[in-house]
Amino acid sequence: MSKKKKPIKDLHVIYDAQTMWVLASPIRVDVLNAVCALEECSVAEIAAFTGRSRTSLYPHIEQLLESGLIFEGEKRLAGKRYEQLYIPLARSIATKHNSKDPENVAYHQAYGNAVGRLMARLHERATAQPDAAVRGPTRDTFAGIFSAWVDDNELEEVNSILSRLWEICRESHPGDGKRLVNVGIIMAPDRRAQD
Repeated sequence: MSKKKKPIKDLHVIYDAQTMWVLASPIRVDVLNAVCALEECSVAEIAAFTGRSRTSLYPHIEQLLESGLIFEGEKRLAGKRYEQLYIPLARSIATKHNSKDPENVAYHQAYGNAVGRLMARLHERATAQPDAAVRGPTRDTFAGIFSAWVDDNELEEVNSILSRLWEICRESHPGDGKRLVNVGIIMAPDRRAQD
């Protein structure tokens, strides 16, 4: 009789800086993103998802395990051997920003850089695919940067749209007829215009 699987919670918020710093690496962000999206997966599946070699992933998986962001699940027979499966702490991981804590601010700056580098890598890989959908309502490949002058009401609308986007991402699950897309967002006020 197999064990009943514990459901994966939708969101976990990290408050401590030590755990946050684990995610200051684009590779670990990529690995965690893979485990969160796949919900239960082997190193081979993480390697296929990320496009990285299996051997390069082990130290990053170890750090994610030590930080409690992923866990070892069951083992599954793969050919003649058993492979370890990994499950995420939650389907989505967030961090608490504290602008009064210099270490917290430094982490969020490093994380923004990691997300930017990872999204650039993913976008580069996607645009090289002959089936990249770059236009229309089912577009799955896009990059852009826009500067906008917004008032408080418009900024509230932007944040409402972002919240809805994260909600769609958090509630998604693998399934027939679905394709995986990576969504990364960096929003920053531009203080240059005020100087």
